[in-house]
Amino acid sequence: MCKLKNNKAPSIDSVGSKMLIEIADEISVFLTELYNKSLKTGDVPEDWKLANVTPIFKKGKRSNFANYRRVSLTIILCKVLESLIRDKVIDHLNLYKLIKDTQHGFVKNRSCLTNLLVF
Repeated sequence: MCKLKNNKAPSIDSVGSKMLIEIADEISVFLTELYNKSLKTGDVPEDWKLANVTPIFKKGKRSNFANYRRVSLTIILCKVLESLIRDKVIDHLNLYKLIKDTQHGFVKNRSCLTNLLVF
């Protein structure tokens, strides 16, 4: 949890990343149990399925709703679990060489630009 950026906006539960960083030692055992139960049952707390959707202005006329992108502010503890799962899946894919060299999307240190350069 110490990898959290402390400037992230709080979500629907009003719990910000700064507070979670400060109390990480006190809640780590509880979170470990919660995450393990969630992984075993395949379910997450109902609150984690809620989000505040906020429009972020991109460019153009502010009066045109198409010039905004939607950002969902979800529960930070759920994002932490998602990142733990993602890291384990990526480790597994890399360990067993299941990602081809030609794969550039969603791969660390690769992008559309690196794909174009290789092409």
